[in-house]
Amino acid sequence: MAAPHDKENDLSTSTAVSIGKRALVTGASSGIGAAIARELAALGVDLVLTARRRDALDAVAATCKGVKVEIVTADLGKPDAARELWAAATAGGPIDILINNAGFGYFRRFDEVDWARDAELIQLNMTSLVALARCFVDARKASTAPAHMLNISSTGAYQSVPNMALYAASKAFVRNFSEGLHDEHRGTPLSVTCICPGGTETAFHAASGGGDYSWIANASTKSAEFVAHAAIRAMLRGKRTVVPGLFNKLSCFGVRFLTRRFASRVATQVLGKPRLALPARRMT
Repeated sequence: MAAPHDKENDLSTSTAVSIGKRALVTGASSGIGAAIARELAALGVDLVLTARRRDALDAVAATCKGVKVEIVTADLGKPDAARELWAAATAGGPIDILINNAGFGYFRRFDEVDWARDAELIQLNMTSLVALARCFVDARKASTAPAHMLNISSTGAYQSVPNMALYAASKAFVRNFSEGLHDEHRGTPLSVTCICPGGTETAFHAASGGGDYSWIANASTKSAEFVAHAAIRAMLRGKRTVVPGLFNKLSCFGVRFLTRRFASRVATQVLGKPRLALPARRMT
């Protein structure tokens, strides 16, 4: 279920429009990316949506009412795709909000996955994200108008995660990179926010060959709408790093009191064992 929009947490359309008129959302064909697109549309922000699947993007665009929606198909798992995407996205006007959501992972031992999938993960989760961040930061240097970057990390960024070693490491990179940018731009019109969701009700788990999760993992899982609302609220308030969900907050806070080896063992117990079959290439 989506988080309730009470008076304290609600963000008015006028507030959103005053800080951003046009947003680029990567990985917008499903899950958190699609939910963020709808959240921004409800605030009156025009959208540029991107992912690999045109049909899925069209379906998401149809749910974003009352704003202009442009679609740019792109595969950010390929080299140079980020700069090509940026050129296409900015052809229709400047980007005021950048949502770096695209990413994927797999739930397997590192030595059981071929290098091509690992290379794509590195390109998508880190290299393309940095390339888009560079384009966005460079484009905003001459502007005094408010601008926002939101990078999607994970609670996996707080520790090592066996069977998701490379994915968790990539999300630790995203978190550290985002926090560094946030601090560099403190006091400027550009703010950078990192959101670190835990388990979320998306296609990620099926696409990653997810494990036989424990009751703890299942109990802490949130809807994509809950995560999207928390992410946009944090972004518009200029927050540095946010972990949505009380249980996830407690987990990320508590891990600092464990040895790194023990925290890794706990993650193994919580996430369970990988499934027998790893699905083909990522869906988003």
